[in-house]
Amino acid sequence: MRYIKKKNNSQASILLQNWIKERKKAKQSILYIDFDKKEELNGYLRSEQKGICCYCQQPITHFQKDNYEGSHNEHFIPENGINGRPDLQMEYMNIYASCNYSKGKKNSDQHCGEAKHDSKIDTNFLEKISCHIHFKYNNIGEILPSCPFQTIKDCEINHSKLTSLQQEALRTIKVLNLNQASLVLLRKKDQTELFKILNGLSKEKVNAQIQKLNNLDTFPRFIDMLLYYMKQKKR
Repeated sequence: MRYIKKKNNSQASILLQNWIKERKKAKQSILYIDFDKKEELNGYLRSEQKGICCYCQQPITHFQKDNYEGSHNEHFIPENGINGRPDLQMEYMNIYASCNYSKGKKNSDQHCGEAKHDSKIDTNFLEKISCHIHFKYNNIGEILPSCPFQTIKDCEINHSKLTSLQQEALRTIKVLNLNQASLVLLRKKDQTELFKILNGLSKEKVNAQIQKLNNLDTFPRFIDMLLYYMKQKKR
């Protein structure tokens, strides 16, 4: 997961504010289900996320339609259900673009917004500038809380030994199912390719590549995992 900078004067924010203003003026309800500019909003969200899913960091290029690289507008705090907050359903700071890769799959194969449904996650790491320091990766492609343990299974076994923030990071990973089998395999594949490249680079060149990645308009898949290992090489 990666910090997503959201600005109050962004195109997405202004779009939502103007729609709400018009609805209030017409004395109409302010419900996301009635929002008729979902696709336009999604485009702005994808742009501010630099083309990656807010949770798994796979590429997203369009709104809904087919599931491959498609995305939906995800309410971090659910709009409905037992944990729902209807008052936040049109709140810009609560809406992100999440991938549709696992849409329609069985529960164990779902991830990101498809897996979360109306579950509650107490800590929104996406709004923390320090988001990246709360997660790490292992050499089999798993994402873990930043902690002394090296596999997700060991994290779960030693749950009581984790700090409160590490426990929150673990819960976030589990609720979003970010270690779903296909994600782990894809991360492992990208790790292998990255390690081949890093072996031939000096620390200075790695540092230059880190800066280049951070400044891209569109991020590559699993950018935070790539940066995690590149920073290790830099040391």
